[in-house]
Amino acid sequence: MDPLNIVVICLDTFRADIVGPGHKLSHVKTPNLDQLAAEAIRFTRCFGEAQPTLQVRNGCFTGMRFFPSILGYYGWHEIPEEYPTVAEILVRHGYCTGLIGDTPHMFKPNMNYSRGFLSFDHIRGQSGDSWKAGSWDLVKELFKDYFGEYIPRVPKHPGATLYSEGQVLQYLHNIRDRKEEADWFAPRVFASACQWIEDNARNRPFFLWLDCFETHELYDPPPSYIRPYNTSWTGPKYQQPRHILSPSLHSDISGDSVAGLSQEFVDYYIACYMAEVTFTDKWIGMFLERLDQLGLTDSTVVIFTSDHGTELADRTGLGKRGSEPYPFNTQLNLTIRHPDRSFRNREVHAFTQNHDIAPTILDLTRLAEATEGMQGSSVWPLVTGERSALRDFIVAGWGPYASVRDDRWSYMTAWDEEEPNPRLYDLQADPEERHNVYGERPEVGAMMRQRLETHLGGPLPRPKSQDRGGAAGPADKPLYGTSYAPLFYRARMRWERPGALPT
Repeated sequence: MDPLNIVVICLDTFRADIVGPGHKLSHVKTPNLDQLAAEAIRFTRCFGEAQPTLQVRNGCFTGMRFFPSILGYYGWHEIPEEYPTVAEILVRHGYCTGLIGDTPHMFKPNMNYSRGFLSFDHIRGQSGDSWKAGSWDLVKELFKDYFGEYIPRVPKHPGATLYSEGQVLQYLHNIRDRKEEADWFAPRVFASACQWIEDNARNRPFFLWLDCFETHELYDPPPSYIRPYNTSWTGPKYQQPRHILSPSLHSDISGDSVAGLSQEFVDYYIACYMAEVTFTDKWIGMFLERLDQLGLTDSTVVIFTSDHGTELADRTGLGKRGSEPYPFNTQLNLTIRHPDRSFRNREVHAFTQNHDIAPTILDLTRLAEATEGMQGSSVWPLVTGERSALRDFIVAGWGPYASVRDDRWSYMTAWDEEEPNPRLYDLQADPEERHNVYGERPEVGAMMRQRLETHLGGPLPRPKSQDRGGAAGPADKPLYGTSYAPLFYRARMRWERPGALPT
């Protein structure tokens, strides 16, 4: 039997309760991913190990754990040199390897996520990607379309950074020449993927990793995709004319409370997210159709996964907050469509995590010996029946918060400082995780805390020594910070009269 091709589709900020029937968000239209899931093995309890964005991809590429962080900044760093990546292993064994994505963090100047890929295509312009520069005049009309009559001004307070305004201005410069649907990010990613498989259909076996950031904030799909989900919003095009333009990134990117937001706005925000999902699904479908047209379906494993979800007013907020390690944030998609149809339309309920993906790929490509030293495990023995479980519980970290989850209990706490109010949920009696029983079941809380302490290598709280520079954030890390922060964020901090803003 010839070696199998491997295609991985990784989506950012894509909740695990969308694809397939019977989920909270199954009403969101994803016909192509629904069909893929129906033809695949569905791993129903996959959770992130270290989150959010780069941390998950570190684990996916290496099969290693990244909570707690190894190099600092809670994992916002390059892949450690001593960890071989799955692409490096596959290319040494004759695979043609390719990376295509618009996830900007992976392609920063001192990042190394292209290790092992013979070719990579960075689709430019997402989020704070410092792609295009220019003056206020180039985006002022576009800004009005998105934010109405609000005019951004140079902050009077010397300590103000207004990072969110920098994000928005950079984004608007990046999209200022966009004219048709094909100019959006998901179409560009999957059109490039179609071209790649056309060019490399004969270069088998191949390994292609597709990393699509489209479903990440800012939620800005073509308007026609929003209308099926919301027709009542009458404000400017962008869903947060008052809220994003503040230092707190209110209700976006870092997440925030819904307190004070109108229901009309919340409904529109959620509709924009759903529209992004449906929009992205369309272009995934076009790629899968092309894979089939080229006669590659019967020789290619297709893996669909994600890095985390997002809150859509499920409890108290919108967006992503590490303090809320509930499944809407931490559970991942993981489905595997195998060419052997006897493995299709199955469900596996055992716990899996993102750092199991690399060893699974190597197992499927008959290179299981190359997984030696990896901390993740191949999920394939769960499919064949050789194993019934990989682990009895999972540990996950997101910034300064951690969670431990087993068949019965879900435990959440801060890990780098003493948490006065840990959370403990009885999943049998309370599957929605609404009633904190930590005070009622202290012995269970102590057991779960001990599991976390064992994982972290010592008693809680753990020191912040893993965060290089103390409390410094990514924007203060040399090279990574200066390339990560949007151009206009830096300009506004350092220029007395930045031309990026009206004077």
